Amino acid sequence: MAILPKLGRAIYVLLGGILFTHLGSYMLLPFFAIILSTEKGLSLGATGLVLGAGSIAFLTGSLLGGFLSDRFGRRMTMVSGLLIRGAGLLGFIWGASFSSLFLTNLVAGVGGGIYAPGAKAGIAALASQGTKTTAFSYRGVAANIGVTMGPLLGTYLHTKSSTLLFGGSAVVYFVLALSHLLLLERDCRGEDCPKVDRQGIKQILTDRPFLYFSVVTIFVWALFTQFALSLPLRAAQIDSARNIGLLFTASAVLVILLQGTVTRFFTKHLHPLGTMAIGILLIGTGLGSVALSTSFWHLVASAVVVTFGQMFVMPTSDAIVADLAKPEQIGSYFGVAAFVFGAGEALGNIAGGQLMELAVAIDYLALPWLLYGAVGLLLGGTYYLLRLWQPLARPLAPVTEERTEHNTGRWRPKQKT
Repeated sequence: MAILPKLGRAIYVLLGGILFTHLGSYMLLPFFAIILSTEKGLSLGATGLVLGAGSIAFLTGSLLGGFLSDRFGRRMTMVSGLLIRGAGLLGFIWGASFSSLFLTNLVAGVGGGIYAPGAKAGIAALASQGTKTTAFSYRGVAANIGVTMGPLLGTYLHTKSSTLLFGGSAVVYFVLALSHLLLLERDCRGEDCPKVDRQGIKQILTDRPFLYFSVVTIFVWALFTQFALSLPLRAAQIDSARNIGLLFTASAVLVILLQGTVTRFFTKHLHPLGTMAIGILLIGTGLGSVALSTSFWHLVASAVVVTFGQMFVMPTSDAIVADLAKPEQIGSYFGVAAFVFGAGEALGNIAGGQLMELAVAIDYLALPWLLYGAVGLLLGGTYYLLRLWQPLARPLAPVTEERTEHNTGRWRPKQKT
């Protein structure tokens, strides 16, 4: 029995890209703010502005990368994004002033954003109908391997010098650009290629099923953001902050070990919107249970529940975007989806911080977590209602039928007439 599914060389090249882009990013992430504030001499406020510039640039690059990949081809768009990202990271070696570091992170952020939609669109276009969710689930595994390995490699390089850290991260992106150029097929050219829709974003903004799904999903990402934002703050409140890194490591390892098994279960038994409903209910339940936490091990139990919800939600949301997208605009759809993720993350960071402050001010520390549990329940119900809305549910039904055609699970979607 094969350990990995037969997805094709090109998809594994893209999965390798996902792994190493996450490794390159997470090499830097634990040390980035420290380097900016200590070695580069920026104030805490200026450090925050530099970091924020990179996040905004990534969102802008995601929209741009989606449209460029549809217009000029995925391979060249991804290679360009990787080269721009690598060049931006090299700039940190010589950047010394606030303005130079600000502009350098803008460049690095745009490059990372340009790459992301093309990679997801490539996975969606190259995977067969019945394996899209499986391919996206392995994308999550690859990302978490990078998330786990990156800080370890970054710690080693940072003990040598920040120059070696930035240079090493840049090399990761340059090598990836070369591998994508050599190992991926040339972009489609000629009459057999899908026609590029000149309406672009205008047509996507009139796609009601996709827009409704996206609006609801903004709140999913806002809720999921609390795992990284509010959970560490809760750990500090119960004197467990010193162990918080173990939570994130354990979460990543769980995804690496169990994502394939979880994916096989829900693709066999559940409609994609039902999978989203169960996933967000698990995330809401896990976050809501933090209200009862009094020790680090309570937080571990909550994190495990959230992580299982993540394993339902992450690959399914990407697969739904792929199934709703028009083939000639698939990059643009994933560009908008990346923007939706960023918008939800921003909303979650702002709202989560305010809620934690309010809870302390009124001396009711359980408040945010009870609200998160309620939001998870509300979102789960919303996905269930969307499951009943045929303009959104129907385009996903043929995919589910193909997935389950040769399975022996109990659930079968209703055959179309």
